[in-house]
Amino acid sequence: MIKSPRDLPLDLNDIDASWLSDILQNQFPGVTVETCRRTGGHRGTSMSACFVLTYSNKAGQTPPDSVYVKGGFDDTWRKRVYQALQQEAIFYNEVAPDIELNIPHSYYAATSAAPQGIVVLEDLQRRPGGVRFASNLAAVSPDDVAAVLETIAQLHAGWWDDSRLRIYEKWREPQRVFLKYLYRPAHWEELLACKHGDLLEQILRDSSTAKQSLETLWSLMDARPHTFLHGDLHGGNIFYESNGRPGFLDWQLCFAGNYAHDMSWIIVTALDVPQRRTHERDLVRHYLDALRAHHGEAPAFEDAWLSYRQNMAHAVASYGAVPRDMGAPDIVERSAERVFHAALDHDVLEALGLKT
Repeated sequence: MIKSPRDLPLDLNDIDASWLSDILQNQFPGVTVETCRRTGGHRGTSMSACFVLTYSNKAGQTPPDSVYVKGGFDDTWRKRVYQALQQEAIFYNEVAPDIELNIPHSYYAATSAAPQGIVVLEDLQRRPGGVRFASNLAAVSPDDVAAVLETIAQLHAGWWDDSRLRIYEKWREPQRVFLKYLYRPAHWEELLACKHGDLLEQILRDSSTAKQSLETLWSLMDARPHTFLHGDLHGGNIFYESNGRPGFLDWQLCFAGNYAHDMSWIIVTALDVPQRRTHERDLVRHYLDALRAHHGEAPAFEDAWLSYRQNMAHAVASYGAVPRDMGAPDIVERSAERVFHAALDHDVLEALGLKT
């Protein structure tokens, strides 16, 4: 673990020039930050902001002019999702050095018993040519998604059934506990009262069947080959270089699991319904071709297609069953509608063997 000079801050207002000097000295010994100016900010399961820096001493090095700080800076949310915050910090320390993906450079990542998890990352806006950040409902092309699938297939190939995966299997549990909790009867009734509640009821019938759909999916996926997964590969966690090269953000939900989790999630969330219906088969084939190119073999299309259909159970829970205060109401509802139509198109209960 990277040296942590003192307790990790629990509020963005506690991040100052002194603390940034301490943590940057892990990579730039002797530097001293003179001023830091906070700009922008994002609030979700974590909070983050950019800090523009000046230095009184660069110690003959080239430290960054700005950094992006992300962590649990909201007391309520930190206590709810601290495991995800800490997983991302551990990812940047343990896993990131061994993968060849376009991800932000990490200047610092650490956890504490507060509980807290913080990463201090490259400010991607400073990259030559800048980057384009996607969002949950941003317009992207099938070619964009194909590029993401090509790249993630390379990650999957490099970790396919690797002995290192064992310690990361347990990282799936916080996400699973949360998703099952979303299908408790009281929340199910709240979901049915939402804008697209009729679609949810048509897909999964009742809260008991909804929970069974997740448990069945996980049982099936856990019995199949494992690799290292991004874990939350939705359209909003992707950025694109000026040349179109995709990059990957937000590693809070990464874990060891079956490839279809990532493969299906990006297709269903990044494309609108007409695009997905038109291109999804070709994109699954594209992923398999990329996996075969890097790994030497890949599952048969029929098996991958069934896994894709089965993973609509994850899509419905992750986009369709979340509390409606987790984001802008219109975005949350439109995202839910997108995955509901995918689950209906693919008859997820039939794919899972739960159709009666």
